[in-house]
Amino acid sequence: MIHRRKAGRAAAAVLAACLLFSACGPNLFQTQAEERPPVVHADVDFSTLEYTRPDLDALNAKIDTALEQVSAGDKEEETLALYDDILADISELDTMSAIAGIRYNIDLTDEYYEAEELALDEAYTRLDNRMNELTGAILESGYGKAARARWGDGFVERYEVNSKLNSPEIEELSIQEQALVSEYQKLSATEYTAERDGEAVTLNDLDLTQESDIALYYAIYEKRNAELGQIYRELVQLRVEIAKKLGYDSYTDYAYDLLGRDFTKEDAAAFSEKVKEYLAPISDAIYNRYYSDIAAAQARTDVTFDDGIPVLEQALKNGGYPAAMSDALTYMLEHNLYSFGGGANKMAAGYTTLLNRYAAPYMFVNTDYYTDPGTLFHEFGHYYNFYLMGETLWNDGNNLDLAEIHSQGLEVLMFDTYEDMYGEDASYIEYAQLMNLVDSVLQGCAEDEFQQAVFEDPDMPLDEMNLLHAQIYQDYMGYPLVYEWVDIHHHFETPFYYVSYATSAVSALELWADALENRDKAMQIYDKLTQYTINVEYLETLKKVGLSDPFSSDCVQRVAQALNDEMQLSGKPGSKAA
Repeated sequence: MIHRRKAGRAAAAVLAACLLFSACGPNLFQTQAEERPPVVHADVDFSTLEYTRPDLDALNAKIDTALEQVSAGDKEEETLALYDDILADISELDTMSAIAGIRYNIDLTDEYYEAEELALDEAYTRLDNRMNELTGAILESGYGKAARARWGDGFVERYEVNSKLNSPEIEELSIQEQALVSEYQKLSATEYTAERDGEAVTLNDLDLTQESDIALYYAIYEKRNAELGQIYRELVQLRVEIAKKLGYDSYTDYAYDLLGRDFTKEDAAAFSEKVKEYLAPISDAIYNRYYSDIAAAQARTDVTFDDGIPVLEQALKNGGYPAAMSDALTYMLEHNLYSFGGGANKMAAGYTTLLNRYAAPYMFVNTDYYTDPGTLFHEFGHYYNFYLMGETLWNDGNNLDLAEIHSQGLEVLMFDTYEDMYGEDASYIEYAQLMNLVDSVLQGCAEDEFQQAVFEDPDMPLDEMNLLHAQIYQDYMGYPLVYEWVDIHHHFETPFYYVSYATSAVSALELWADALENRDKAMQIYDKLTQYTINVEYLETLKKVGLSDPFSSDCVQRVAQALNDEMQLSGKPGSKAA
């Protein structure tokens, strides 16, 4: 998941399982990548960076002055120069917000950084509307021609979209929304318990090979679901109200627009039907044929997340990857632009964000939850793309659907390193990763279908939501998932993000299939893809780099056939006997 944490910011990218995302505005794209100045990465060390809350009063005063100068009508150059100054201040705000967010995520009991993150979120919600007001006033004034020439058509187009997706009318609702998201994030880190032999036990204390502990597992999750699910119900109703105030009949349509998608909810639904037909049987076949071997291989391995770092270093230097990828990893490690490890108070998530003013990406992974090198490879795909991106402007946007191909694509290209890491178990660990990618497709579609149904009935009681989720999950995965969906941060933080894992995983699997036949071709495709960073469209980019449109092509069928052939599965894709 890649996304911007606030309107106009290219920010958090994420793991296939867990994402930190709190959007207050749209992702905005155009067909051609804009020309940008060369990226200069600051020589900063995150451990020594100071956090200072930006002077929000001074920033708002500058906007007031700019509006006055627009009204005066004789201060064109002064106004446009002041506008540039305001953009620089917003970049600083963005940077400080990222620092506060990272430090809060490292320790969710840190009340100072929790309050700072919330304060800057609220400020940005209001600021986004003020920037829309100022930008529109300049464009409609006598300064408009000079402004267009200075800013470029892409900037103006993104403003025009942004102004329709945000409004002062929804400011208070957006602030309430972010407060609920923050409440969810804090509560989701809570250890829920059940009683066993008179003692309180957590999920980590359970042995799920024991039937009695399985009952305790569901007792704990029922409690967790009851509390987190109530927050979700409040968010659903609040978001439906936001969409209505902006003139949308459907929150789903608003969310798809907010994410800057060039496909519709109907496209996603049709794609999901193909996935159920062709990839659900493949998932069953992989599980039935290889589950025991995969489980045994995973039990034998002692390879950890940290072990993946030298492997990645060597692969980037000697594996035919662009030199800039090795530079990006060196930059990250030498400048402490990462947080690995775990701890009771650390957010159970992985993401990459951008310290905007420094053009410095930052990787966050809780390795108590994400223990294998595949997570590192996934996140570094995001990190490299952000490294190429550089500093962003107020209304720049990255593309979630492309971003997840950056990450999942690198995962499959790194299969070449598995033999060195895993020895004789390499094939089974690779099969496990392929099964995970297939399941990402299925889960992405399932969660999108679930959200669409919930937002069509925003008053749905929680017990009905749980039953609905169980039924949909059964259709895709072959088993029900009743309570655990509340652990999917995306539902709370970034509605309708999850289907991006499905579309991107299909493309990553297509890249894997290409690499089987011609690795050089696959590497060229990946290199081209990563050059598309911000303000680009998803489907047009796929076409340009040589990947298939997952909606209009037979890509899903071809990927299923490649998996069937390579893994020597019985039956054929689309056959329930597979």
